[in-house]
Amino acid sequence: MSTVKNKKSARGKSALVVLFLSLLLFPASAASQEYEYNLDSYSLYFDILDDYRVKETIELLMSPNVPISHYTFYSEYPIESPEAIIEINGKTQIANISVSKIVGDINAIYIEFPEVSPGSRLKIRISFYSEGMLQEVNGREQFSYYVKFNQPVGYFYARLYAPKGYAILSPIVPSPDKVESMGNALILEWKKADVRPEEEFYFIVGFSEEVKNQFPLMTFLATIFIAFLGGFFAGILYNGREKSVVNLRSDEEKVLELLKEGPLHQSELVKRLGFSKAKVSLLLRDMEKKGLIERVKEGRTYLVRLKES
Repeated sequence: MSTVKNKKSARGKSALVVLFLSLLLFPASAASQEYEYNLDSYSLYFDILDDYRVKETIELLMSPNVPISHYTFYSEYPIESPEAIIEINGKTQIANISVSKIVGDINAIYIEFPEVSPGSRLKIRISFYSEGMLQEVNGREQFSYYVKFNQPVGYFYARLYAPKGYAILSPIVPSPDKVESMGNALILEWKKADVRPEEEFYFIVGFSEEVKNQFPLMTFLATIFIAFLGGFFAGILYNGREKSVVNLRSDEEKVLELLKEGPLHQSELVKRLGFSKAKVSLLLRDMEKKGLIERVKEGRTYLVRLKES
């Protein structure tokens, strides 16, 4: 999970941009509050290298409102070979970068650069190799990622590159805005303009076992079309039933069985279900909307329990 926080310091210190890839949540900033910078665009690039490793690149374009000279990135995943390049008013520079472990499995990347004054244009590009975004779920590889913004973002973009040898199947959340074939590989793109504070994005993409033939683009497109039709007709059937009837998926049944033993923290459910954090968060949110469970905030996580009738 990742959360972006950017709020002007009362003492006028340099900006500290915090991107958490963990369950560290911060309260939303009110619309009237000022930020240390305006986040004009935020882009994520994921390149799947093999069954375990992913190259992640984060690119930010911002307009500082106060002098800033550093950026800090936090990740719960291992960080290998990090690199950072900054561009100040069109001039590219190599930034000083260091990595250290701070709490548990949380790693921090510290980036330092010459002070950037208000009114300037600052572009930061960070890239590194990591493991953990790809997990095996029900015998299939699954990519998952979650990001939440605590300030307005002019334009948000995410791209997933799947190389030759992988067939993309459901689940695909959300449906991509663009699917492009490049040689034997496939590129999925998601775009969103005018992101609001507290807006969140879940990315879940399933993969089949490696294939020897050319990437099955038509099969993938057919999967998206069938998933759309299935959701459409399922909605019609659901609306025709009594509201008291709730259809449970197998994953939801697993959660209910575990909660019959008593309330559990969301982090414990992740361990016992064997799912990714993003999938569990999405699953619990849907179950909460159905009135099956309720979540109570406790520190940096949630206590999950059955909904009292």
